[in-house]
Amino acid sequence: MGNSGFTLLEMIVVIGIMSLVTSLVLASYPGISETLGVSRAAEEIASSVRQTQAYGLGVKEFGTGSGIFPGYGLYFDKTAPASYIFFADANNNKQYDGSSEKISEMLIQGNAVIDDLCVDQKQIPAGSCGIANFSAVYLRPAPQVSLTSGGSPYSDAEIKIKGTRGTTKTIILWQSGQVTIE
Repeated sequence: MGNSGFTLLEMIVVIGIMSLVTSLVLASYPGISETLGVSRAAEEIASSVRQTQAYGLGVKEFGTGSGIFPGYGLYFDKTAPASYIFFADANNNKQYDGSSEKISEMLIQGNAVIDDLCVDQKQIPAGSCGIANFSAVYLRPAPQVSLTSGGSPYSDAEIKIKGTRGTTKTIILWQSGQVTIE
């Protein structure tokens, strides 16, 4: 009967392989963590868009006993890159008019911020990026969204978010009411 067990050389090889795998996993952890965080932030923004659409298409009163049943929208502004505003379009002008319409400020999670705002990127010819802000407003009874910046209407709008290590996601709002993430 022979000896059973591991030799010292076998143990050193196994420990070396385990150390290598562990160091590779730990080295890529910040990148994986950021990718997941930015993806989660994009999903949360898309979910907010869908919730806003539900408010706008439903009969949701703005204020208690006000008798005002406005459209609802989201306002994105590059000067506040870590948040966006959920608002009630009380005067139905299809844009955010300031704190009197503000319902809440939504913080962008996952160490992501708004990197750029673009409009009409899916059109021919393509629109432009680098716009300062835009509003996306859902009005009853149509499921379509009104996408405006400075009073100008657009067919699609993009919110480009970026993590601290450069990971990006783009949330696209279509005039038809569809929301996609790229």
